[in-house]
Amino acid sequence: MAVSENAPAVEAEIIQDEEIIDLKEYFGDAYEEPEKEKRIVTFFKGILGALIGSLPGMIVWVVLGKYRIRAAIVGFFLAAGAVKGYSVFTRKNKLHVMTGVFICTAIIVGTVYFAQRLTLSWLMTDSFEETIRVMRMDVTQQIKEENPEVPDSVIQSYIDFRLNSTYGFTKGDFSDCFIHFHRILGKLHMTKAYYGDLIQSYISAAMGAASLMKNAVQKRVRF
Repeated sequence: MAVSENAPAVEAEIIQDEEIIDLKEYFGDAYEEPEKEKRIVTFFKGILGALIGSLPGMIVWVVLGKYRIRAAIVGFFLAAGAVKGYSVFTRKNKLHVMTGVFICTAIIVGTVYFAQRLTLSWLMTDSFEETIRVMRMDVTQQIKEENPEVPDSVIQSYIDFRLNSTYGFTKGDFSDCFIHFHRILGKLHMTKAYYGDLIQSYISAAMGAASLMKNAVQKRVRF
């Protein structure tokens, strides 16, 4: 009797196990889907990590540039920070090494360009705001001496027209200089010098990235 009483329970356990196994086999594709989503999340985490890692170097770059201090080592640390930030944010779920190289390279190129543009726009602002202020005073005085009856509003409209046609702005503040950055470089004949300086910045940044990647390869660290 004891054997017959236990038999249904054993049979029920076997049926339950079989049902669980059947469900896993039936929903096999559905179970794989979260893994694909996780890789996408890891990809964007890698981008975020590289951006955050490069941020300190970019800030130092802009601040030193404001005081006209050039230090190639800053580009090195900017790139190194991007690679390190990417590595930290993707530590739990590693991506393919070429994916890591692509993300880090794109972030380094973008942040170096952005830092360089911010720095020069900041310097341009100091120069342009003062230059435009003095120019307005000089032109107004000159026109008043020749035609005292001309209203100030007409003179300022004339100056605004000349500034707009030449540079694309009338104030010369930071937003003006940043938005019309390449136009200003062309008007000041500084385009070639700017790109030469940018290439040097990329070289110093590449040295920083290459150093970290070489170290990672030697230690067999996977991105």
